[in-house]
Amino acid sequence: MEDQSSAGMDVRRYLTVVRRHIILIVVLAIALGGAAYAYSASKTPIYESTAQLLYVPQLNIQDPLSQSYTDPTTQELQMQSAVTLITGPQIDQRVMTQIGSPSALPDYSVAAAITTSDANASTPADNGVAVTVDSTNPKWAAKLANAYAAAFVAYSMQRERAGIAAAQAAVSAKLKQFQTPAQKATEDYTLLSQSLNSLEILSSTTTGNFSVAVPAGVSSVPISPKPKRSAAIGVVLGLILGIGFGFLREKLDTRLHDHREVSEIVHLPVIGRVAKIPEQVLAKGSLIVMSDTDARAAESIRVVRTNLQFASLGEAHQVIMVMSAQKGEGKSLLTANLAASLALAGKKVLLIDADLRRPRVHAIFGVRNTLGLSSVVAGFCSLDDALQTRDLDAPKIVTVRGNGDGPQTPASDTLPPLTLLTSGPIPPNPGEMVASRRLATIIRELAAKGFDYVFIDSPAFLAVGDAAALAAVADAIFLLVNLKLTNRPTLEEARDFLEPLPPAKLGVVTVMDDAGKGERYHYYQQNA
Repeated sequence: MEDQSSAGMDVRRYLTVVRRHIILIVVLAIALGGAAYAYSASKTPIYESTAQLLYVPQLNIQDPLSQSYTDPTTQELQMQSAVTLITGPQIDQRVMTQIGSPSALPDYSVAAAITTSDANASTPADNGVAVTVDSTNPKWAAKLANAYAAAFVAYSMQRERAGIAAAQAAVSAKLKQFQTPAQKATEDYTLLSQSLNSLEILSSTTTGNFSVAVPAGVSSVPISPKPKRSAAIGVVLGLILGIGFGFLREKLDTRLHDHREVSEIVHLPVIGRVAKIPEQVLAKGSLIVMSDTDARAAESIRVVRTNLQFASLGEAHQVIMVMSAQKGEGKSLLTANLAASLALAGKKVLLIDADLRRPRVHAIFGVRNTLGLSSVVAGFCSLDDALQTRDLDAPKIVTVRGNGDGPQTPASDTLPPLTLLTSGPIPPNPGEMVASRRLATIIRELAAKGFDYVFIDSPAFLAVGDAAALAAVADAIFLLVNLKLTNRPTLEEARDFLEPLPPAKLGVVTVMDDAGKGERYHYYQQNA
């Protein structure tokens, strides 16, 4: 079952790569197909004609009515010799002599090949030779094919008769040695006389073992070029090259393209895709869920809020840490808006800024940071002195689209305030402070105060080791991935970092996902 799922994922990944480069693939296919068609159409047509020679065994002089037997090895040697001779200089010279070597003779090429009587037979017998001529002139192609076939038959017959004539001369010379009637009455004389008679019959009946079975005809259709076939080959080649280039580019390209790719790499579900915040919306304030409740960015954060609540059903996920692999991905902005959105929905929420290196929460909410988490850990103040509340002035009805909530009306006119624990002054040893038992004790004390959610805004975990220490006190974590800043190697490193951590992994929130411009939600720009 797992193998089928993996195979399905691979097919989807391949189809995604093809879809991502479909324009390049189509353009390359059309370009190569058109170029192949134009090049093929510009070539001079070539016509082909073939004359078929048949192998004819020599007549059996001793028994003319019986079927002649030819040794297969001898026949094969004669066939191979014929193929060599037809394309050799002797036959070529005979043909040029026959046709007079006209100056208008077009370019041509001649070839010979052994053919079989029945290609479908289990053991086909080689019994013919095809003489093929390719030329730019169809009439000359047929004329030359017939000329080469006829020249070879004549040459074979002449060579065979020359051999017989030599044998006749030798026998005749031997017979002249028998002068007296007694000598002529011997058996040797009789045998020689019979041999001479057989040679005379053989000379008159010899065919050279070959005859023209099917003369060449004039072809009206060129064998090349074939523009349509060339265009089809060009299109297929273009598709192959385009797909290959797409996969090569995909292999070399380490960028993340969409949320599905992120989910496949980290093996976690995507619980939100936060919308892009336009500059005019940001100008109203960083807390989008309060300053512009109808903005798509605010709506997408509410989707994250709803999915987070569903992910926590039946589980004790009170302390949730928001993590990102690199600094500057927008984690603090998302965490602040998510905490505010839950508070607006009637939840008691505490937001802890545990980034003691680059704190952002106090700036987003516009509160003081003279006392905070570092102050409590160091013992400079009590926990109650460091906690701050933020009253959320929200309309009684919050419009929610696309997440299944519908319009929501708060239980009362006065929503519970959002509680903040800012970072406090940046300490000289933030790593040691984050990993201290005192900080873990403080977070557990805060969790015991009855908050529905305690969010921890942590530092980027690939830059420093603070996040790993903080994860020990969290019930659950979720990862924020900025598609414009994070590449695949970084995300794979983040996956390897997250896997051994003990808290539950709720999922991933992607931002700056340009692939979703045509979908319901747009994506937000980095702001923290």
